[in-house]
Amino acid sequence: MKNFRLSLSLEDNPLKIKDFRFFIIGHFVSFTGSWIQNTAQIWLVYELTWSALYLGIFNFLSSFPTIIFTFVSGILIDLFDRRKLLSLIAFFSIFPPLILGILTQFKLVTFWQVTFLAFLSGCLSALDVPLRQVFISEIVPMKFLTKALSFQALSFNTARILGPFFAGLIISYGSLYQCFYINALSFIPFFIFLTFFIKTTKQKEIKKIEKGEIKRSYKEVYEFLKREKKILNVIISTANFTIFGATAIILLPIIVHKIHGKGGKEFAFLSSILGLGAIFGATLVIFGKPISDKIKHLFKTTIILSLGLLGLNLIKNWYFTLFFCFIIGFSFANFFPVANSYLQENTPDHLRGRIISLFTLAFLGMHPIGSFIAGFLANKIGLHSTLSLYVIFLLFFNIYFLYLKSKSSKF
Repeated sequence: MKNFRLSLSLEDNPLKIKDFRFFIIGHFVSFTGSWIQNTAQIWLVYELTWSALYLGIFNFLSSFPTIIFTFVSGILIDLFDRRKLLSLIAFFSIFPPLILGILTQFKLVTFWQVTFLAFLSGCLSALDVPLRQVFISEIVPMKFLTKALSFQALSFNTARILGPFFAGLIISYGSLYQCFYINALSFIPFFIFLTFFIKTTKQKEIKKIEKGEIKRSYKEVYEFLKREKKILNVIISTANFTIFGATAIILLPIIVHKIHGKGGKEFAFLSSILGLGAIFGATLVIFGKPISDKIKHLFKTTIILSLGLLGLNLIKNWYFTLFFCFIIGFSFANFFPVANSYLQENTPDHLRGRIISLFTLAFLGMHPIGSFIAGFLANKIGLHSTLSLYVIFLLFFNIYFLYLKSKSSKF
């Protein structure tokens, strides 16, 4: 806490940039809608199946597009106008939740319909998420990037609190289908801002990828990662953090229902506590002094996540469960934005879209793998054994990549 500062000076505040203000408002509104839908959607799947295995299957299939499309999306990001591309994605993102709302309202919805529509949204997200990350570097100077990405994380995690909170109210006092309609509407402001208000005036000399040169593009990234071991190992550590840490939250409906005997309202509240912890973590990054050793910071954050998962596994009291979810959320907001900014600061412009797409693959693309493993293991060996294994693997791999390898000159 000794590095915590109470305010941002005008000189290092990305909010003084008008385009960034429009971006962060649209980003916040769209992700609030997304978290409303995510919370309602997970509970809808659980109500349709009452199965940990089906929860894992749903998360695997809904996130699978991130695995198969993310690197290709990085090529598109480096090839086309990023603002126009992001605007188109915002427009098409309106339709999957709109259709899901109609199906749910008229009681026509099935597990596979929910999964298919989530798959379509996942295809859009495979391009949307890395594009948002890279687009920030076009509207703010590089010296503001870490703060800007932390503002984005703060916006995202504030949405993570408000989204489940609103979802809990809607589930309790309204209907599930209303959550999906609200998500569809939430993309409209972002689309309007990108189309009519945000104008990127900063002209970067980005080395465009010519059509038909995908093979050369893969080789160029391979050679870069071969030279830059730190970049590669941060990406690997991010994948490990996701698979054995972040995806453990897919087990929260089971913890809420089977361990504590509670329902959808409490699940939404627990999801909000995760977001509250993430907001606190992002706030420390924003208002704290610059992080001088980001590799060390990532390693410490992994330890914090491991302690949160361990406590969640061992202590059955509801209030302690809330506390440990707060710790887990705190670790998310301290790991992903810092890893992201490290990669962007150390990657040349013409490769940034592809490198951040690999980061997105590690960040989001590993979710289906981790979710499927979590659901499968929880179904086979039980919830507590699954969480214990996750803590062991999380610590083992990140101690290796972030601590032991940092001791070598090549890292």
